[in-house]
Amino acid sequence: MPLKNTITGRAWVLGDNVNTDDLHPPSFFSMDSKRMKEGIVAGMKNLNASEEEEIDTQGLIIVAGDNFGCGSSRETSVRALIASGVQGVIARSFARIFYRSLVNLALLPLVCRTIQAVVQPGDTLTLFPQEQKIRIGNDRFFDTDPMDLHFHRILESGGLIGYLRREMSVESKEHGRGI
Repeated sequence: MPLKNTITGRAWVLGDNVNTDDLHPPSFFSMDSKRMKEGIVAGMKNLNASEEEEIDTQGLIIVAGDNFGCGSSRETSVRALIASGVQGVIARSFARIFYRSLVNLALLPLVCRTIQAVVQPGDTLTLFPQEQKIRIGNDRFFDTDPMDLHFHRILESGGLIGYLRREMSVESKEHGRGI
């Protein structure tokens, strides 16, 4: 699915150094979406999420501090977030491999260093990836760091596989070959 112009969800607020094993415990490794969602609910309990968040993970936007996704940086954690309806991830900084997994699987990662001081769990957030803005409620706006153009293209293509298919198609047409 291509990158949307606006993404809206409720804030799930986390701290610094959130490890992928806390976010989605290894005992929940699976390609079954129900099992992945159970892992995120267990992760929410590990990370002291509120009762409301535990009941309904659909439409969440994670807001975290520094070094989000540290640890094993397993791609399965990103897959579980997607299966659970997480719409985007905002952090002061990301573990490098985890950031790439977010991009490769088309879950929008945004770097914002100021929103953490004011966002509250459950706040309604609207992400504007093209404008590099985040809105809390109806009136508070925050700027995000610019995203690498190549990563932005991957997100617009619906992830790395979509991007590679598009690039292969373009290359094939330029050389007169079909795929």
